[in-house]
Amino acid sequence: MKIYLNEPTSNILVNYINKNHVLTKDLYEADIAISRNKTIDKEEIDKCRNLKLIAVHGTGYNMIDIDYAKSKNIIVFNTPNLNTNAVAELNIMFALMLARNYEAAAKTPNLCDINVMGSELENKTMGFIGVGNIAKKTASILNAFNVNLIGYNRTNKESIIKLYPLDYVLENSDYIFITIALNDETKEMINKELFNKMNKNPYLINSSRGALVNNDDLYEALKNKRIKGYASDVYNPEPINKDNPLLKENVIILPHVGANTKEALDKMANAVIKGIEEFINGNIINNRLV
Repeated sequence: MKIYLNEPTSNILVNYINKNHVLTKDLYEADIAISRNKTIDKEEIDKCRNLKLIAVHGTGYNMIDIDYAKSKNIIVFNTPNLNTNAVAELNIMFALMLARNYEAAAKTPNLCDINVMGSELENKTMGFIGVGNIAKKTASILNAFNVNLIGYNRTNKESIIKLYPLDYVLENSDYIFITIALNDETKEMINKELFNKMNKNPYLINSSRGALVNNDDLYEALKNKRIKGYASDVYNPEPINKDNPLLKENVIILPHVGANTKEALDKMANAVIKGIEEFINGNIINNRLV
């Protein structure tokens, strides 16, 4: 089998392909494609001559045209929840960096500069938009900081996060974590209307997808102090332009590295390999999407 892989991943997966198959960086000649963030839409699928299987190296699959793949009898599966701990720990790092005014502190030459004032997480209200596995794991770690955990979810989900209407979460949170999936309903969900309901001028943290946030409204919210700061592992489009005026505000933006831990990449690599082997052997594929 010719297997397309053109994004960084665990050596476990690369070695498996090189040992058992043919590694190609040409999507259009591949029998199997592996995507972490690579867009495989209708236009790309139409150029593929032999594609039979798409393996999503992670949970989110908004970059794959699922319906069109199905119409072409291309099987798609993902590897969900294996990077949950990695992303949750990143959320905690973001919260602490914002709390301690990291960007300003790292640039000041003065010891104990009183102008670089931070705050503590203790007794703060942590709000979650979306209460899935990453939100739950983040909340379980935050619980050790003695915080108040609230969240909004479209369906009831049992966890230590108390569920409230979205407006309540927006109005009462000191920190807001965007932990909801991207789809047609949630695209640019975080916009001017929602920013104007953030009464406590919270910090906003996004470890999900950049397209959940309206970029222009985010910039205005930062300029007008509707939010104190923004930390994100994602942006739309990626990567963010270095001249983007957003970067002059109180922001921390990383280049989509939330899942980049050895542990998470190894787990996802093994799940991709298992799915490929199940496909080749004609067995049922776990987490098959179409």
